[in-house]
Amino acid sequence: PQPRPSPPVPHTFRERSLRRGVPCGGCGAPLGPHGLVCRVCKVAAHKRCESKVTSPCQPLPPPEL
Repeated sequence: PQPRPSPPVPHTFRERSLRRGVPCGGCGAPLGPHGLVCRVCKVAAHKRCESKVTSPCQPLPPPEL
């Protein structure tokens, strides 16, 4: 039997101040000065679009030194 893929990890959003023009992961429109950012994968979203973010939450690769 093939191993089951692990279930997608839900995003863990927190409110942050953002640069203008960062695209929303839910609707694609640019965010204003405030929005939500996932602590793990850093995807940004409007508060109203939090439930619309469909991309899986995957940790970013470690930065190369």
